[in-house]
Amino acid sequence: MSQPQPSREEMIEAGRAFEQRLRSAQASLEHALVTGSSADGTVVVLASGLGQLRAVQVSPAVFDTRDVTALQNAIAQSIRAAAANAATLAEEKMGAVEINLY
Repeated sequence: MSQPQPSREEMIEAGRAFEQRLRSAQASLEHALVTGSSADGTVVVLASGLGQLRAVQVSPAVFDTRDVTALQNAIAQSIRAAAANAATLAEEKMGAVEINLY
């Protein structure tokens, strides 16, 4: 036997409940912090669970080598790692989503 179709009111209520769960997850992600580090550990990036960049921490040791290219690569690695961590957290909370740092 087939299942009875939900009423219009039941569908609307289910939609509202789903919207509320998404809003709650979004608020939680907005306040969550994720980090990303460069492979050499000289740069750490802090971002929200939504991928909004919050801070960049650079080890003073990078200035001893004066290697601009290495610093640029470390920053890029850290940002990519933070974005990946934010995407993982968002997927846990909301399902699959795309995170862009901005």
